[in-house]
Amino acid sequence: MITISELHAHIDSVIPFAWAEPWDRVGLLVGDRASTVTRILVSLDPTHGALERAAEAGANVLVTHHPAFLDPLEAVVASRGAAGVAFEAARRGIALIACHTNLDRSPQGADALPATLGLAIRGPLEARDEADRPDLPAGTPLGGRLCAPGDLDTLGALAEAVGARLGVGTRIWGDAASRVTLVALAPGSGRSLIPFALAAGADALVTGELRYHEAHDALERGLTVIEAGHDATEWPLTAALARTVAATPGLDPADVLIDRISYPWRIV
Repeated sequence: MITISELHAHIDSVIPFAWAEPWDRVGLLVGDRASTVTRILVSLDPTHGALERAAEAGANVLVTHHPAFLDPLEAVVASRGAAGVAFEAARRGIALIACHTNLDRSPQGADALPATLGLAIRGPLEARDEADRPDLPAGTPLGGRLCAPGDLDTLGALAEAVGARLGVGTRIWGDAASRVTLVALAPGSGRSLIPFALAAGADALVTGELRYHEAHDALERGLTVIEAGHDATEWPLTAALARTVAATPGLDPADVLIDRISYPWRIV
């Protein structure tokens, strides 16, 4: 048996919360550090549905990629928004732990999407001088990945494979017949990694979502884009997160459950 404090410390030792962006909310957001862990559910989002599934499984910890809230909560009350999730978690005695941009940067997180898509990694996508980001600890890993497309050497073939392997429809920016020799992967929102993809000479960016003008500008500068959905490109990270959680000393790996993949949106 372990405590939530011991679980939190283990996660921090493998995927340091200090790697997160300064605007992010990571670590223990709701809960009692002294409580004993019963079971753990790992999911993408801390929703009311995820809390319900955690309770049904006998879990008193919900570990997610996305945090329950980013903006400070003015009140924690019963509702359907972020404040309601925090309220319901506390009411049910379910601790909330988030690993967001720290997981994005970790080797475990950054390698997850290429593995799911079956693409060979050539190196990190992000390229920065540590002096450019004094807010990050020395040695913080680089996020995103540059990959070889293999036999998926056209934008259309790559988009079809991405959709098939993630189980979603995709949207492409560019000619489906255009050649692809180097792929940049940026799960979730890829806007901050566009400059690095262009600098690396990538032909295509696979990401969850971009704003219209960002995607349009990338295309004008020679970078084609495949959008597969913010959540669809990040669900692979939950399995990597679950493996880290399951390796906590003193924790029975059988007590770590991965939530079912679900998308709140549909293409009609």
